Amino acid sequence: MKSIYLIPALLAGAASAHPVSYEGAYQLMLGGTESVQNLELYHSYTAREAFGLHVMRFEDDRDTDLFAGIQHNWLLKRWNLPSAQANVYVGLGAGGALREGDSWAPAGIGFFRADYETRRIYTAFETKLIGSEDVSRGWTAASVGFAPYEADFDELNTWFIVRFEHVSGMRDDLDVVPYVRLFKDNYFLELGCSLDGEPSLSFMVHF
Repeated sequence: MKSIYLIPALLAGAASAHPVSYEGAYQLMLGGTESVQNLELYHSYTAREAFGLHVMRFEDDRDTDLFAGIQHNWLLKRWNLPSAQANVYVGLGAGGALREGDSWAPAGIGFFRADYETRRIYTAFETKLIGSEDVSRGWTAASVGFAPYEADFDELNTWFIVRFEHVSGMRDDLDVVPYVRLFKDNYFLELGCSLDGEPSLSFMVHF
């Protein structure tokens, strides 16, 4: 059954790390930068709904903040076009947040993502907001990229992407992160480095 759900995504490029996968799938996503790390594990119990764990860690010269909780993701809308695909996702979660030196406090997380892909062009906008009594963090990114060649699902797919990223509560400037995304079968790997020299590494697998 898995290939039935993967084929439409392949035709659209399948360059995204979607927060909802095919029914019955699990997806593990982890990685980040020196200042922001992310770990997500979801089970897609339908093709439009997924539930799982989400952990984010923020570190700068002033504070180190940690969020850990459960999150539910919804695929609100998907457009399967003749040679492209577009998606809108939202997610809500609850858990705890910890600021170094303080105690855990109840916290919530909100998530939004919209993307549009062809087999050669990739665009996405994504934001995550975390709030508690002591912790207020936001991560927002807009990405645009291209594939230098069209590859089948069982071949190595290569994408060159630039992410414009802002982390609220940490720094006021906008980070520009060029990176390369490689994926083959169910495995994704992203390697990049910001223009300020901060390396970025992410990995995702569907199983």
